[in-house]
Amino acid sequence: MEQKKDFRNYLSKVAKQMILIHDANLLSKLVIRTVTRSLDVKHAGLFLYNKTNHEYIIEVSRGKKGLKIPVGFTKIRNTNPIINFFSNPNLSANYREYLLLSHIQKLKEENKDNKELADFFTDLENELSLYRAELIVPGFFRKDLTVVFFIGGKTDDQDFTDDDIEFVTVLASDVVMAIQNAKLFEDIKQQLDVNKQLLLNTVETLATAIDIKNTYTHGHAERVMKYSMALVKYLPRELISDFQSFEDSLRISALLHDIGKIGIPESILNKPTRLSDDEIDLIRKHPAMGAEILEPISELQIANLGVKFHHEKYDGSGYPYGLSGSNIPLIATIISVADAYDAMLGDRPYRKGLEKEKVIKEIESNKNKQFHPAVVDAFLEAVSKNEI
Repeated sequence: MEQKKDFRNYLSKVAKQMILIHDANLLSKLVIRTVTRSLDVKHAGLFLYNKTNHEYIIEVSRGKKGLKIPVGFTKIRNTNPIINFFSNPNLSANYREYLLLSHIQKLKEENKDNKELADFFTDLENELSLYRAELIVPGFFRKDLTVVFFIGGKTDDQDFTDDDIEFVTVLASDVVMAIQNAKLFEDIKQQLDVNKQLLLNTVETLATAIDIKNTYTHGHAERVMKYSMALVKYLPRELISDFQSFEDSLRISALLHDIGKIGIPESILNKPTRLSDDEIDLIRKHPAMGAEILEPISELQIANLGVKFHHEKYDGSGYPYGLSGSNIPLIATIISVADAYDAMLGDRPYRKGLEKEKVIKEIESNKNKQFHPAVVDAFLEAVSKNEI
């Protein structure tokens, strides 16, 4: 049991490292180094989908001399047996998470009377042999195959254990999200100087990627953004020096306020029972983790304040920094109200969502406690106008 706990802790640490890397190539190198060291394998590599050329390219390969495959040397298309196998649910129904070389012998035997399938599995076996791979692990974003790990045998020539395989399959899921995150951030940087609407589209895509990790809060970021944009119109103008600029930053900040949750394992985000104290402590780190992710993008400096401080409370009892009153940036106090409103309305595995009238009263009763008084007043005004 202790070994299992260490395995989970290590994966959590790796996930946190990955979300802070915005370079997909550098990220790929980190992941393959993690795989080779953790599993003690002779070699490993990573195919990454290139959407421009519609092909999978070896982005990184690591291993002993003669086993390492030169980067960019091999490119495969959708017709390749490996890609075809995982992209076709009829073929990979029982092997969606991983495929061992030993599985192929079984599949060949099961389909020996079907020449077409028997030939296909022979081609698949030859393809794995070409890369001297004993384990193949796919990574999917939604339904699209975006990453394929190929992993050679262990240096001690032992079989892969269940823990070995679980390690790589869980890691593959986090890798897909981290690479998606890195690529979207590259898009954000490019779009900042091109077109504000294109930037917002990219941010919305990233917000969707965050939502995908948590099955209980689907659409949460979009709703928090809408509530924030509705109530900001009723704040006293003397609180905001440049309203248009502030509004633009608020829109982005609200969409990305939970970006730090990309670094939290899905097993915790989607846990059907109440969280343990350690799990709560990890969840409470997501504002700081999110702020660290956005920090390199100077153009999102104001938006980042909302990400970093949206769980602070007006009376100083919030987290992660315990700020109070006017020390909490206004942008964060707005998102705090919108976030709490949506959270109380929504169902959770351990409770049903509250009725709207009860949620509104709860927000109002926490004026000057959890929430900024002016923001609560603006919220109530937006509610009275049926804008929330």
